[in-house]
Amino acid sequence: MEQKIISEYLKRSYFALDGLWFVMIEDEFSFDKALEIDEKVWQVLPKIQARKVKEMLGLKGSGLPDFLQAIKVKFEAEEYSYQEKLLNEKHVQIIIHECPWYAILEKANREHLEPRIADAICATEFRVWLREFGEDLKFSIKPRCHKCESLCILDFSVD
Repeated sequence: MEQKIISEYLKRSYFALDGLWFVMIEDEFSFDKALEIDEKVWQVLPKIQARKVKEMLGLKGSGLPDFLQAIKVKFEAEEYSYQEKLLNEKHVQIIIHECPWYAILEKANREHLEPRIADAICATEFRVWLREFGEDLKFSIKPRCHKCESLCILDFSVD
């Protein structure tokens, strides 16, 4: 079987599993409980992903340049559309134009939940990724504007 077909199948399964378990927890308990548990999951999964990508790329795993090289693997694998904006050697922004996770929310007519999900999940996920590359690295998400040219701006810097 063609590698691209296998990769697409695995990627779709990854997204579907995340959404399915979230909705099942939400149905059984509440949206808040599902978000709380999801945040705990995203405190662990990015750590596993970042460590595996560092291993695959042979990165030493410290500093902003190694982090940027690694996070691009995630963005490409999950098919984000983004632009990197280097402000200086210690500060970079990644401008997200298309996010696969947001697209899933749109398809389910749940995009109104995005601010809460982004504040809990995206913030957690990228902080965990960044922590794998050094304690002196900082992260924040700039205000999101869905009617603008970007969904969000991820701000990474060296403290």
